[in-house]
Amino acid sequence: MPSEKHHSGHSHRREGAKQPRVFDPSRAALLDDPARFAFLPPDTIFAALDAPRDGVVVDFGAGTGAFSIELARRRPDLRVIALDEQPGMIDLMKAKPSIRELGNVHPMLTGEIGSLMGAADRILAIDVLHEVGDEPLREMVMLLKPEGRALIVDWDSDIERPTGPPRDHTHTLAEARARLAEAGFQTEPIPHLPYHFVLRARPRIGAS
Repeated sequence: MPSEKHHSGHSHRREGAKQPRVFDPSRAALLDDPARFAFLPPDTIFAALDAPRDGVVVDFGAGTGAFSIELARRRPDLRVIALDEQPGMIDLMKAKPSIRELGNVHPMLTGEIGSLMGAADRILAIDVLHEVGDEPLREMVMLLKPEGRALIVDWDSDIERPTGPPRDHTHTLAEARARLAEAGFQTEPIPHLPYHFVLRARPRIGAS
C-alpha cells in the first residue's frame, strides 16, 4: 500500500467524508476529555466489540489513543493497534506514559498498515466514519480477517445533542449503512448510545 500523504495527496483520501476538514491535532484535548466516556462508555463499547482472546484489534482513527488505552488495560491479551493518519496524533500517543507502560498498544500511521492487511480480528472505529473518505473505508475492509468484523460508533445526525460536530457534518444511520455497503461491508445496527448509532460490520462476501 502506498505511503500516506498528508498534503497534496490528502484530499483524494477524503472524498466521501461528511466532515469537510481534517481534525486539527491542536484540539486533541477534546479527545482526552473524560466526559466523553459518559456518552461513549468503554465497557458497553468493548462488550459490543467482542474481541476474541489473544486477538488483534485495530483502533481505526485512534486520535490520541484514549480508547486504545482503555481497551488494552481491560484486555492485556489483545494486541491493540492505535492507527491514525496524522503524525501529530501518533506523536501525542507516543508521549503518553500509559502507552509506554502498556506493552500491548502499538501506535501506527495509516501509511504503515501494509503488514496488517487481512490480520485484524476486530476493528473499532469511534467518531471516525464522518471524518474519513471512501478509500480508507475500503482499506478497513481489507484489514479484517475473513471472519473478522468492525464496530462502527459515530454521531447520529438524527439526534439532537449538546456536543459534537455540526449535525450536517455527520450521518444518519441510513446514510452510514449506505456508505459502508458501498465500501464492501454488510452491517447490523445494535442499540444506540445517547448521541451515537452503533453498527456491527462484516466484509461482504466477494468484497475486495
